[in-house]
Amino acid sequence: MYYHRGQERLIQIGSAQDVEKRYVILNARLRNVPGMELGDTARYQYNHEWTAEERRKYTMEQAMVRFVNQTSHSKTWTGRYNWMILPSQIRTLIGPKTEIPPDVDADRANASIQRWYGEYSLPADVYAVPKGTNLERLARETALDDKAAVFLNDGYIIVNFNLETLQHGNTLAPHLQYIQAPLMNQWQLEGFNPSPLHEEGRNWPMKDGDVVFYHADQSSRDDFQSQVPH
Repeated sequence: MYYHRGQERLIQIGSAQDVEKRYVILNARLRNVPGMELGDTARYQYNHEWTAEERRKYTMEQAMVRFVNQTSHSKTWTGRYNWMILPSQIRTLIGPKTEIPPDVDADRANASIQRWYGEYSLPADVYAVPKGTNLERLARETALDDKAAVFLNDGYIIVNFNLETLQHGNTLAPHLQYIQAPLMNQWQLEGFNPSPLHEEGRNWPMKDGDVVFYHADQSSRDDFQSQVPH
């Protein structure tokens, strides 16, 4: 799969030339993160993650305001088109607030359930070719434009996610695994449908982790048009 970036043409996703960085803003306006989630997360960080020196600079109330109004609006790098990591900067805490046993720390109980915010998209204009196609050789032999026959535009592009959890950022040794877990397949446990019914009445064969479908002949640019009303 390929995309254009400025004057750079046909950059292969996942190649050394694919250096596009993807960012997520936790408290983006359209994400609608509840204020209680942000406040609870800020309080936990202040009590359990900040150093004593950091806590001397701010009261807890000041730290919570700073997190909600400033920190949560910062951009967090989450990866590239072919991989994505959700770090703690885009995580909120949504654990129980009531009926907590007296010997259990309320902040710890709140941190026991978490919500991780992320987003993914392919480039607005993406060019798919059959696997194994030597596009560089084809470009030397003939002029390639966006309508070249080598580009596939019939059917769907399916994005498959292999979900893993990491400890200490170690990507080589996942702590938990969604598909190849030793005791279970989490997709199957959660009721993933491997053969959903298409609107035309046909069943689609699905693989564990198939999440996002793109029309191969369409683009997000098609969703927006400019018109002059007068």
